[in-house]
Amino acid sequence: MSQTPLHIAQDFPATSVEEWRRLVDKDLKGKPFTSLQSALEGGLSLQPLYTREDAGPAAPPEPPGVAPFVRGTNALGLTEGGWLVCQEYSEPDVATAAEAIRVDLERGVLGVWLRLGEPQGIRVRNTEDMERLLAPVPLSRTPVYLESEEDPTLSATFLLQAAERTRTSRESLQGCLGLDPLGVLARTGALRIGLEGSFVEAAPLVASSRKDSPGLRVMLVSTRAYADAGATSVHELAWAIATGVEYLRGLERAGVPPEDAARSLQFSFSVGSQFFPEIAKLRAARLLWSKAVAASGGSPEAQAMALHARTAAATKSRRDPWVNMLRSTSESFAAVVGGADSITTSPFDEAIGLPDEFSRRVARNTQLILRDESSLNRVADPAGGSYYIEQLTRDMARAAWTELRRIEGLGGMTAALVKGDIARVLAETVAARNKAIRTRRLPIVGVSEFPNLDEQAVSRKPRAPETASPASSGPAELRMTPLRPVRLADAFESLRDASDRYLAAHGHRPRAFMANLGTVAEHTARATWVANALAAGGIDPLQHHGFADVAQAASLIAASGAQLVVLSGPDAMYPEWVPALTAALKQQSGRIVAVAGRPGEHEAAFRAAGVDLFIFAGGDLFETLSSLHKQLGVS
Repeated sequence: MSQTPLHIAQDFPATSVEEWRRLVDKDLKGKPFTSLQSALEGGLSLQPLYTREDAGPAAPPEPPGVAPFVRGTNALGLTEGGWLVCQEYSEPDVATAAEAIRVDLERGVLGVWLRLGEPQGIRVRNTEDMERLLAPVPLSRTPVYLESEEDPTLSATFLLQAAERTRTSRESLQGCLGLDPLGVLARTGALRIGLEGSFVEAAPLVASSRKDSPGLRVMLVSTRAYADAGATSVHELAWAIATGVEYLRGLERAGVPPEDAARSLQFSFSVGSQFFPEIAKLRAARLLWSKAVAASGGSPEAQAMALHARTAAATKSRRDPWVNMLRSTSESFAAVVGGADSITTSPFDEAIGLPDEFSRRVARNTQLILRDESSLNRVADPAGGSYYIEQLTRDMARAAWTELRRIEGLGGMTAALVKGDIARVLAETVAARNKAIRTRRLPIVGVSEFPNLDEQAVSRKPRAPETASPASSGPAELRMTPLRPVRLADAFESLRDASDRYLAAHGHRPRAFMANLGTVAEHTARATWVANALAAGGIDPLQHHGFADVAQAASLIAASGAQLVVLSGPDAMYPEWVPALTAALKQQSGRIVAVAGRPGEHEAAFRAAGVDLFIFAGGDLFETLSSLHKQLGVS
């Protein structure tokens, strides 16, 4: 018996909203109402409350399965079997990758995403390699998606020839051949035969697949290069649509009508850590693509986006990597609610090296639990009807459309890449995001927030270094500087790496004597905060609670041998204790004295007494810790 999806939205009478607003204004005590808004990357902002009035005069969105497909391309959403659990493979060795594929397919994975080529993919050099790689895969019923770092057309040929050798009918093939020339250009910095040459190579494959393999798409629009390099959700969305539009035009020049070209495109997005904005991004992607294809003359059927989602690489950490399981769960959940047709959950150890069997098991089971135990496949468009999500989807679409028009004004996505405009925007975005990370306004659990200095390192076989690939070192018609992948945790993890080197050389980590003034109740909150802040830089906080007087404190600190001393306690004790204790400590050679908290009106007096720095919330913690590393001889 099928279940009819039910969506419930709470309406607030106008009088209730007005009463709520009066109460809010009263509690704000003169602050503007806009202070309750939350800023998002990409120029978007979130309101504290969304009601029917936010929907405006616009008609309600079409039901699932109806253009412009905001609510999904299937009328019943994911209720007919759910999304495709599609894991990704990039182990360099063909035999190792094939074994991983075999195990995953036996344990619930339904689709295979192959990342091919050097330096980050499987080394498939010929049809025989492809045949060995796909030996565990029943090609007649398992979708296979290719994403090549080197020569996508050659990789596609290997796949088709391997299918022919196994006597798999072309009609039964599903997935995508992965021809993504701009993706290759962005990742490797080179396009061997140029963009027009790529379209000329792709056109016959598109024509034959439309005739013989309707379930096999040829062109891929992957945002991996942009998301890994730090793109915001708005930029990732806009650049994906701009790339798709460029592919429609290029294929039309090569003789493929937009109707067939649109039906031959597969999109792949990364899903990051901002849960609701990522849901809105996927919904907005289908909306914008439908509009773009309609403007090209495509039918409603051709406007339906084939949408794959992958948990983001940039959000994963090397430190405390177990937290990545939670990050990937949230990102996979957002992909499901956003209506992705297929989803890849990355192993929690992907930032460390090549995944092992355990991390692959956790990755695939994440989706299986979301589907089979959490029953996320039993509701069609669970986000539909939410005033918040619907408004956020529209806001995301408008912002991305504005960026798309800007890219078009530059001459299209190729021109924006080659001229360096995309790199410029990414650099600005990464700089702004790094500022938020360094001040911990954007905390990273296990790295900059709640770090564990005693954690046991997770060891994996390393991946190949991010160096120039064969595509970028050989002859090419189109070149650019490849986009450089970044991770949110990079900065603070570099401090932890330096601390590890210090530990290996000295037998202990750099230390800080925590002189906690007053009673435990008085200093615990601040001392705990400072201890976590120091640990984020790999500095071991040695806690000492309460002192009879300045002389006793100075004596204990001298006996500890600690070069760094942090005075932490209630503000009321600072005017008496800080100058006196600092003066005593400065008589001890090479002592660095820090005070926890903002000094306020006492800063001049404290600095005159010899205080070197202040550690407080909202400051540039990375800069503070880097400075301490230099003074302590850590780096």
